[in-house]
Amino acid sequence: MVWVPPAGNGTLPVVEPRGMAGAICARSREGAKTLEPILDASGSQPSQAAAGLPLPRAATGRQYLVFVRAGRESWHKQLMLEDPDRNWDCCVNWYDAPPEDGLAEYCCGAADSPAINKLEGFLEFWGRRPLPWDYRYIALLDDDVYLRPGQLSRFFQLCDLHSVYLCQPALRWLTHTTLNSLVRNPMCLLRRVTFVEAMAPCFSNAALESLVHTFRWTRSVWGIDWAWGALLEGHEPLYVVDAVSMQHTRTGNGRPTTFYRKLRAAGIDPGDDLRRIQKMFPAYAGPRTLPQGHVFRAALPGRLAWAAMFLFERLKFIVRAKKQFLRTWRSCRAWLENAARQGN
Repeated sequence: MVWVPPAGNGTLPVVEPRGMAGAICARSREGAKTLEPILDASGSQPSQAAAGLPLPRAATGRQYLVFVRAGRESWHKQLMLEDPDRNWDCCVNWYDAPPEDGLAEYCCGAADSPAINKLEGFLEFWGRRPLPWDYRYIALLDDDVYLRPGQLSRFFQLCDLHSVYLCQPALRWLTHTTLNSLVRNPMCLLRRVTFVEAMAPCFSNAALESLVHTFRWTRSVWGIDWAWGALLEGHEPLYVVDAVSMQHTRTGNGRPTTFYRKLRAAGIDPGDDLRRIQKMFPAYAGPRTLPQGHVFRAALPGRLAWAAMFLFERLKFIVRAKKQFLRTWRSCRAWLENAARQGN
């Protein structure tokens, strides 16, 4: 079933979303809570009147957007509740049956959606994005990413203040990560790097228009962020925003997560995807911190800040050592638990 937004303020009475798996909707914050289904994305044809219609713009006036591909344990709800004066709207792309939290300004997708990953889920939304499009920055977050209260709003402010092209929040020290160059360096506000990870990229409109065509290059998402770095190298700067850090909360406990089990069932090898993209860009050297182009904290003079920054880059071997230890520990624990179950 398809509803078309009426003329005027563009709101509809509250509608229970039963049977709307895969629908794309928008919520208005003016007056009573509303839910506006726009089209059925599960495969049925929309009516002629609704075909191709963009989503109505959320009536918040906010200039930034957070897109999350979410399951039932997603952190986006806590991020919203802990930041009541947030400067960002939220779009949730569900890969589980959506709970009734009623918080996000936009929602799309469900268990029957054809999207298998976050970037494909974003393309579902992008195809019906609000027009005119007046969001200035768009962050695409994994649902296991957490930032302290208010830090996501601060992150967007820094992006806008420094006119960043493509960036991400820094990863906290000792959080679950694979790339040292993305770990927070306390000497910098912004640190120029060659790589931004698909876990939490933040795009300016120009960056999104330039890179959105890559979002379907692999179904595992592995390698797509490698392509971003290669395509932008020598053309546009990439930054880690060290002033704002995030926690990567999910480790898998030594076992493949639901997403990777789905990939395995579909015969998709993420390593193959990554290697295929790397072969497309043989000259690209991969993730690293560049020697120049950083925005240092004001408390330190330039040369001292530069030296201290590279000292902290060297100290990041601690992050890698901790990661290797925990990976081994989780794998051993999972093996012991499996052995105990088989013994019983």
